[in-house]
Amino acid sequence: MIAFRHIMDRKSKPATRISRIIPFLTLVALLSSSCASTIKLEKPVQDEQQLESYFEAHGLPRCESTMPALYFSSQEWEKRALELIGSAKNYILITVFLGSWHEYSAPIYDALVKKAGEGVRIYYMLDPSSYEQYLPDRNHLVPAATKRLAEAGVHVAEYNPLTGERLFTTVGLLEREHRKFWIIDGKYLAAGGMNINYLSCAPLDKGGHLDTFVEVQSEEAARQMIRSYCTTWNAFSPERINPDDFPLCPADKPETSFWLADQGFGGYGETDTMFDAFFLYAKREVWMIQAFPFVTESLLDKIRAATSRGVTVNIMLSSHSEREIHNSAARYCMKPLIDAGAKVYLFESPEGAFLHYKLMLADRKLVAFGSANFNLRSQSLSKEMEFIFDDERIGGQAYVNLQGLLAYSRLIGQDEARSYRNLKNFTSYAIMLVGG
Repeated sequence: MIAFRHIMDRKSKPATRISRIIPFLTLVALLSSSCASTIKLEKPVQDEQQLESYFEAHGLPRCESTMPALYFSSQEWEKRALELIGSAKNYILITVFLGSWHEYSAPIYDALVKKAGEGVRIYYMLDPSSYEQYLPDRNHLVPAATKRLAEAGVHVAEYNPLTGERLFTTVGLLEREHRKFWIIDGKYLAAGGMNINYLSCAPLDKGGHLDTFVEVQSEEAARQMIRSYCTTWNAFSPERINPDDFPLCPADKPETSFWLADQGFGGYGETDTMFDAFFLYAKREVWMIQAFPFVTESLLDKIRAATSRGVTVNIMLSSHSEREIHNSAARYCMKPLIDAGAKVYLFESPEGAFLHYKLMLADRKLVAFGSANFNLRSQSLSKEMEFIFDDERIGGQAYVNLQGLLAYSRLIGQDEARSYRNLKNFTSYAIMLVGG
C-alpha cells in the first residue's frame, strides 16, 4: 500500500524552493531567541549512581541490552544491514533523514524490495529533505527513493511534508526527522548517523561519508522505539499502524545497558539532557566528533562550565563537506569554541571523505552514538535518537577509533580561527543555525 502517493508524483523543485524560504522567514526570530538565554547547568555528577538519578529525573529510560556491535564506517554498516534485511522474517521499520536512489545506495533498496516481494512488511519513513539531494558537483539532483519503493510494495511515509498549501499553516514545518534507526523483527535495533543515500553509501574517494552505526538487542528499547515509530507514522500517513502489529522477539542475554534518548514525536529536551550529562559527568576530558557545531551561547556555556572545572574539552570538526556552506559555517564557530576553552581539531581525510560522526565520549567511559549534532537544530528543531553507554569496554572501542582519526587531524590555533570570522562565514553560520 502507498502511504503518501503525492510524494512520488510531485516535482522536487517546488519543495526545494519552499525549504529554502522557510529558514529565512524565521531566521531573525531564532537568532534572537538562541542568544537571549542560556541553560543553567546543574551540579556536576559525581558517580554512576548520580548519573543514573540524573537520567531518571529527566525521563531517559535505562535499557538492558546485549553488547553493542559498533560500526565505524558506512561500508561496515551497509554489509551488516544487508545481512539483517536478508534474515528478516516478519517486518522491518526504517527511519532516515535522507533517502535517495543511486547506484551506491541501490543494494540496500534492492534488498528491501526483494524482501517486500517475499511478504515481509517493510515500512520506510523519511524526511522531505530527501528531495533536495545532489551529487557532489551540486548540478545533478539524485531522486528520492520513495517512488520506486512504493511501486514495489514498500509502505512509505513522509515526515512533516514541505508542501505549498501547508507553508503558512504552522511553524511546526521547521521540525525535521533527523533520526536514523532500524528495527528488524522486534529483535535488532540499530541507530546512528548513516542515511541511505549517495553520501552515506558512496566510496570515500567519491565524496562518501565516514559514519557510525550501533546495533543492539534490547526488548525495552525496541518496545519504546516501535511505539515512537508508530506515533510518528500515524501523524503523517493515512495508513494507521499499531505497536501491537509489530511483536517483539526475545533478546539474547543482556551484558550491558544504555540510556535511550529518543527526541521523537511530541516533545524536546532529550538531546539537551544528553549534552549536559557529558559536561556534568566528565572529570578529565570530553571528546566530541561533531562536524556541524553551529553553536549558540547556551551551547558554549556547557563547554565553559566543564573547562572551568579543569575538564579538557576536545572538538573534532571535518573538512571536505559536500556543501561549502557547511565548511564555512563550522569554521566561523571555531573561535567561539576556542574562546569557551575547547581544543578544536580539524580532520582531513586522505581520501577526501567527510567525517559525519555524531559521537560524544567522556573519560573514555560515557559514550553516545546517534544522530544529534551539537547545534540549535538538534536541540530544538529536529527529532533525534541516541544510545548512551556508561561502559569502559564500549568507551574504549570509541577511544581507539578516535586515535585513528587523530592521525589525520590538526589542532586549530587562535590566529587561524580568527581568520574565519568574516561576513561570508557569518552568513553561512546564520543560515545553518536553523538549516543545518
